[in-house]
Amino acid sequence: MVGENLFRAGQTNMSDDVLIKTILQKNKSRYGENLDDGDAFEYFCAEVVLKSFGLTFDQIEKGLVDGKDDGGIDSVYFFVNRSLIAIDTDMEMYKAPVSVDLFIIQSKVQGGFNETVFTKLQTAVPELISLDADLGILAKKYNSDVLEAFEVYRNGLTALADQFPTVNIHIVSATLSTATNAKVDAMLPSLGKAIEAKFPNSTCKVDLWNAAKLYEGAKKQNVLVKKLPFVKSAISHGKGYVFLAKIKDYYEFITQDGEILDAMFEFNVRDYQSSAAVNKEIAATLKTANDQADFWWLNNGITILAEEAQSQDNKLTIKNPLVVNGLQTSHEIYRFFADNGSDENERSVQVRVLEIDDENRRDRVIKATNSQTGIKPASLHATEPFQHKIDDFLLQLGIFYDRRKDYWRNKGKPVGKIIGIERLAQSAMAIMLERPHDARGRPTTLLKAEKEYRALFADTTDLKIYQVCAELFFKVDAYFKQNSKLIDSIYRNNLRYHLLMQLAWELNGARPVHPSALARLKVSNLTVATIKKVFDHTIVEFDKVGAIDKNAKVDSFTKKLKDSALVKTSSAAPKKVALPTDGSTGSNS
Repeated sequence: MVGENLFRAGQTNMSDDVLIKTILQKNKSRYGENLDDGDAFEYFCAEVVLKSFGLTFDQIEKGLVDGKDDGGIDSVYFFVNRSLIAIDTDMEMYKAPVSVDLFIIQSKVQGGFNETVFTKLQTAVPELISLDADLGILAKKYNSDVLEAFEVYRNGLTALADQFPTVNIHIVSATLSTATNAKVDAMLPSLGKAIEAKFPNSTCKVDLWNAAKLYEGAKKQNVLVKKLPFVKSAISHGKGYVFLAKIKDYYEFITQDGEILDAMFEFNVRDYQSSAAVNKEIAATLKTANDQADFWWLNNGITILAEEAQSQDNKLTIKNPLVVNGLQTSHEIYRFFADNGSDENERSVQVRVLEIDDENRRDRVIKATNSQTGIKPASLHATEPFQHKIDDFLLQLGIFYDRRKDYWRNKGKPVGKIIGIERLAQSAMAIMLERPHDARGRPTTLLKAEKEYRALFADTTDLKIYQVCAELFFKVDAYFKQNSKLIDSIYRNNLRYHLLMQLAWELNGARPVHPSALARLKVSNLTVATIKKVFDHTIVEFDKVGAIDKNAKVDSFTKKLKDSALVKTSSAAPKKVALPTDGSTGSNS
């Protein structure tokens, strides 16, 4: 069924656009350095529209596809069971019931709702989502970012076909307009129907977000304060509480406007889907309404960390709650009530709330409470002592290491000095291990294999190497952003990590770079002219093999860059990274 546009532009208060512009200017630096109003507005709209999904800024940035040949699309985000899907996501982990959400966002800071834009969308979206799309034709019409975003969607949907997913497509057009456009209003039903026709079991919802709706979304609390009622009394000791909460009350606690608050969860839920059987067992327990055993008898319960927690009138008020254990339970409770489930027996779930402001104790709780679950070990690496060492070392240099999602950005630190654990891993993969093709093609899975994690973050690695990796990333990122209008997206999208590898060679004067030499590189000596020279060379070599995404993801292209390097090849081979074979992490040096 084609969704109605939920908010008419004519309902805007004339002051709302002024408020949004003020918010935008105040927050512009959070999105990046030297952004113009239009680019900052794209980040802002994606952040507001997708607030309940709890995306990091890196994830928001990766969804931006704006540029030449974008088909009127500014950003694309593909979710399965509310988990953001990347090019290397293993779709086999998703078992029925499966829900797919595709968000396509068009944002325009000036000019209002424009029928030309919707005409573009009506042409572009149906052919981009079509599972039998002609890739040759699409390649001639759309830029590399658009092509990859929809390739991930089509491949994901094909992989999920035997799970019979429900498919929800959301078209959002956002603007600071204070006026309606009758022609646009008339186009909305036909746009929705054209999209639904490409997948019979899909629904399409077209929303117009004007200044008033954007303001309502923006003013929702970034500091989240939630109340959770408890049954009878809570056991309190020190700064911790243990109590029983009705499962219906817990559902209300983890949702807002009927949607689960993903920002409330420490890890992406897909890391916890160790087997479909576990989820099915929880779901079956919830559906057995007349069971004489209460739900909490059969379930290990929930652990929540809080900045502050206060008990009053049989309710616990929790500031910035973070669920660190019990994610499968939480999502199954959400699904149960979202699917119109009821609980006449008013069953309960056990909840622990711990008020912890010390980072080390916080990490200990996260690791301890997840030690018996099916979570992949790599998902807990952010809590490890060596990661703390990297964090502390980089902090002394004015580099802010985001082991936690957007921790430093939310504290107002300069964007050009913040690097997340995933980006640092990709940079180390390209520079230290000389595998930029893996950094490009496996952005979310590098840390999931223990052997590869230890190659990237062995606790005997000189910490100065991570400084070099971070500083090179910042240099290249700034270069790409400053020249974004001049660099075709096919190169910008594919060659970042290949460029990082070669810039390390350039600074060293030879390749390969021995770890001891890598730690001594002075990134401050790198000039824009050198970056341009190496990047131009990389583009030439990429064109020779065929400038398409898949060629940037294979080791044959990396070998070609090594063979055609602009620097001499050293006769001294770099020291090989030793990988533990016994499951140990080694000892600190």
